Amino acid sequence: MKRISILSVLTVMVLVFSIGAASAFGGNFFGMDSESREDMVNAIEAKDYDSWKEAKSDRLTEENFNERVARHEARSEMREHREEKIQAIEDGDYEAFLEAAENWPMLSKIQDEGDFETLCQLHQAKLDGDYETVEELREQLGLLGGFGKHKMSGQFGRGRMT
Repeated sequence: MKRISILSVLTVMVLVFSIGAASAFGGNFFGMDSESREDMVNAIEAKDYDSWKEAKSDRLTEENFNERVARHEARSEMREHREEKIQAIEDGDYEAFLEAAENWPMLSKIQDEGDFETLCQLHQAKLDGDYETVEELREQLGLLGGFGKHKMSGQFGRGRMT
């Protein structure tokens, strides 16, 4: 009986999510209108590569390509700054941290070298798995997130210091 209840609830949740997503995107999932999506599904079901390629080709424009290139470059730059920021924290290099964290939204929480030292301790505690210390230092610095219910922030909980 419990199993049926759980499955019923999950089914309703998936249905509600699907309806919400459809209305939020106006029926255009991944930038595709319903007709293009249907053409692609039909081609896949028919195992017809040429039809699938044709249905997809209207999305293969220089503008779309340039948008993807720009997103890729932005993500790469963000990743590079994150790695530089983490390296500066691990090295205890305050000046390098300031440079790498220039656009980091939480930079305003690190007011001076004392706060930076606390951040370094927080990072080390995170690496050591000492989440009690992490929580204390995070609160001391006024950083968002945490490890309690509904407090996870960004990639912090996945071993990254962002």
